[in-house]
Amino acid sequence: MRYELSERARADIKAIIIYTLENFGRGQADEYLDGLFKSFDLLTDNPRIGMSVTGGVRRYIYRSHYVFYEIRGEVIRIATIRHTRQELPPEWKR
Repeated sequence: MRYELSERARADIKAIIIYTLENFGRGQADEYLDGLFKSFDLLTDNPRIGMSVTGGVRRYIYRSHYVFYEIRGEVIRIATIRHTRQELPPEWKR
């Protein structure tokens, strides 16, 4: 399997990088980003590791973020990445 990022997920990653750089510095930003991408690789090897949320959407927790994704055949589509403190849509709460 492989993964692909939605436009929303790309924007989420950029926001995570900016926030981490501004608040914790380059080293921490690089470490966090590296771990986030490793979690995407983990999902390609273990696509059902995340909790089923709704309508085919699954949630995987990487440190302070929820990674919402869908399994689409041989592709893991990363839909969005939300901080655990962010409000989730009601249909995604469990």
